[in-house]
Amino acid sequence: MIARLGISFIFSLKPFWGKNYFVPVFKRPHFEKLLSLASQGRIAPVYLFVGDLPLAQDLSRRLTKHFRDLGQEVQSLDLSEKAPQDLKALFGTPCLLGRKIFVLEGAENALARFDEDFISFLEKAKSWLTILAVFQKLRENHPLYLYALEKGVIVPLPEQRERDLLRYEIPEILATFGKKMDRKAAEELVALVGEDLHALEQEIEKLSLYVGDRPIITEDDLREVVSPRPESALYALVETYLKHGPEGALKTLEELLTQGIHPLALLSTLITYFKRLYLLSEVLQKAPELSRFQKKYIPFRERFKEVLKELFPEHPPRSLAKFHPYAVFKMLPLASHLSPERFPAIFSALVTVDSKLKRGGAPLEEFYAFFLFLSREIQASPQGGRAGRAVGATSPGAPGRFGR
Repeated sequence: MIARLGISFIFSLKPFWGKNYFVPVFKRPHFEKLLSLASQGRIAPVYLFVGDLPLAQDLSRRLTKHFRDLGQEVQSLDLSEKAPQDLKALFGTPCLLGRKIFVLEGAENALARFDEDFISFLEKAKSWLTILAVFQKLRENHPLYLYALEKGVIVPLPEQRERDLLRYEIPEILATFGKKMDRKAAEELVALVGEDLHALEQEIEKLSLYVGDRPIITEDDLREVVSPRPESALYALVETYLKHGPEGALKTLEELLTQGIHPLALLSTLITYFKRLYLLSEVLQKAPELSRFQKKYIPFRERFKEVLKELFPEHPPRSLAKFHPYAVFKMLPLASHLSPERFPAIFSALVTVDSKLKRGGAPLEEFYAFFLFLSREIQASPQGGRAGRAVGATSPGAPGRFGR
């Protein structure tokens, strides 16, 4: 029903607070308009975020913060902790100025409490009361849904969604701090932090404080401020390796270890990374055209989805299916340089690193030896070619930093 309604219609409510009040159903791209209306004092009695839970919770949190910034009284109400009493009594009486805004937690497990009697109360209190609730699913014939459709705001979000962090989430979070960054810097931020919206917002806040009055956040700022998680840090490590060979990878590795990432934790994520890389190299054998999209994320994402459906019509490998397409995209350069038959030797080398680290081996020396070995494997792979010579910045026969 929402899909049919889209954003094309607007409901006019009776004026309150002395203003005409217009509230549509808002799809995701129009969330900023929702904030703008609130800034004009046009606040609905009910906001429902329905669908993708992580995104719904994030948008609800951002709207709540906006209300607080506007000076509105905002409270959280956990329905799971309240006895099944009259829900109306929990909201109290009107405040002297402004509105009472309640964020309802656990609303999905308390649907029976949003009955016709409560909807009548909400209608009478709409001049002073607002509720926000998040649902993964909500029937379109439920009284709360019908009331929000007529008098409030519904933000429909697909249950399973390709999160477009670069187009919507990151620019919007940056805008709240009065900052901007170019797409390349935004891609680097996702590679370092991952796609968790709360983590991205935390890092952007740190970056905003770091750059001060400067409006643009650069890649250099990211390198100075952002602390990558072990899994995300691997992308920075591998990218450095591809650009600058084992010596460059060693410098990045030193930085990661200095940040407190344990060598065995780094090794564990490195093993997981190469397992996924192995699967991706197998996919590239079946669909070599994917290698052409190493600098074109959107075409790669679309073709990658099609390839997974073609190769695995029922159930694609979980390691790739649950992995964000952008993370797979970042693996593409290295996967394109290695043929599947090289991976048994690579896993054997990783087992050797694990054994030596557990026997007290020096982390930098053992990882450096692995990257030297990896360069030889890339050079020996049919796909390696010129790229194999590029990552083999330290010649396999040369002594290198540790005399290997």
